[in-house]
Amino acid sequence: MIPIIALIGRTNVGKSTLFNILTKTRNALVGNHSGITRDRQYGYLKLKETKKVILIDTAGLDINDNIIEKKAKKQTFLAINESQLILFVVNARDGLMPQDIDIFNKIRKFQKKTILIINKIDGINDHSKFNEFYYLGIEKIQKISATHNQKINTLIEKYLIPWIQSINQIEQIKETEKKIPISTIKVALIGCPNVGKSTLINSLLNKERMITCNMPGTTLDSISIPFTYNDQNYILIDTAGTSKKKKNAYNFEKFSIIKTSQTVEKCNVVLLIIDACKKICHQDLFLADFIIKSGKGIIIVINKWDLLDIKQKKELKENVHKKLKFLYFSKIHFISALHHKGIFKLFKSIKETYQESNKKIRTSTLIKTMNQATQKHEPPIIKGNRIKLKYAHLGSSNPPKIIIHGNKVKSLPLSYKRYLIKFFYNNLKIKGTPIQIEFKENSNPYILLKHKKEKN
Repeated sequence: MIPIIALIGRTNVGKSTLFNILTKTRNALVGNHSGITRDRQYGYLKLKETKKVILIDTAGLDINDNIIEKKAKKQTFLAINESQLILFVVNARDGLMPQDIDIFNKIRKFQKKTILIINKIDGINDHSKFNEFYYLGIEKIQKISATHNQKINTLIEKYLIPWIQSINQIEQIKETEKKIPISTIKVALIGCPNVGKSTLINSLLNKERMITCNMPGTTLDSISIPFTYNDQNYILIDTAGTSKKKKNAYNFEKFSIIKTSQTVEKCNVVLLIIDACKKICHQDLFLADFIIKSGKGIIIVINKWDLLDIKQKKELKENVHKKLKFLYFSKIHFISALHHKGIFKLFKSIKETYQESNKKIRTSTLIKTMNQATQKHEPPIIKGNRIKLKYAHLGSSNPPKIIIHGNKVKSLPLSYKRYLIKFFYNNLKIKGTPIQIEFKENSNPYILLKHKKEKN
């Protein structure tokens, strides 16, 4: 069992900044607005010889009690319950606040080992503010500045490493790491707000792991969850819903879109979730186009299918095939995440899409397919000369990238490039993943020889 540390405290005391520094990532959203973190965010903290420790960033326990924030508090209490050590973070500039006392009284009921982290000490000359925190009666205290990376090594060396050693779990960590699966498919769930991404993950896990609510914008961060189905290991990544924001939107809403983009770049397969009760919108098309350009395998998932009658279902199917016709290579699933209908059929498509994206294609097969395409429809003539495609080979997998060499290939019109892509799809029978074709101009040996002579 890997040891778990939870970061607990008020909003805007620097928990997410400390999380990013300790995990050496930017996985947690950071900003000057309170309440940015809502779900639990997991990361790994590496402590030299002691291997890995799981670190959990949590929502502030002083947030208001609307429906989402109540669920965020529930997530925080779950994090406290599953951790062995709590880093209770407070703000040195504010001094001891009544909310800090209230939060610590809640923490104390769990009877967990706790270290008091006094953050934001930079620029403070009045040490009396520090003394206020002794009122809490916490024995182990460390002053830091997470933003300026001050005293972080002291926290690690003085408290965290000795704590790991004291619970004697070094051997257990080594055994756990040996069991980490090599072949894991990373699946990102992408879509507009409130389409049911978190609900789908909860249904697949058969428990309330993600905060779900019928209010858009519930998920602001990207959350990764390991999952195994039919002996295949997956990582399910729930992302913030991406939509057009108003000009006066907070920065962290824009960060959510950026993080969604980063998630697409890192995953293997993307589930594009679309709400069956709404028309396919410009944002759905934008996301689909972005996924194709990233080269990731894509599966279309129409959620809330159970809410439509027979006529509406027929109309929606026609609309999907019409507006998403450029995703002709993708599988389409009609599901109800809330009622667990059709959700486990997704894994067959996910696995197939992943395998297709990593398919190795012989050079001879690619050249043969390219020649068949040019015989059926010759490349156009540019300035009196016909463009010639010489040979093709596989540049890389995941996504499949085909390199085509030839003369004047840079002048190929977009229409002919699209024709080639579709021809390769049909002949190679590639499913679920976009193909990328890169064209390279053959170098003229006479020009190269002339340049060498001129240099000499």
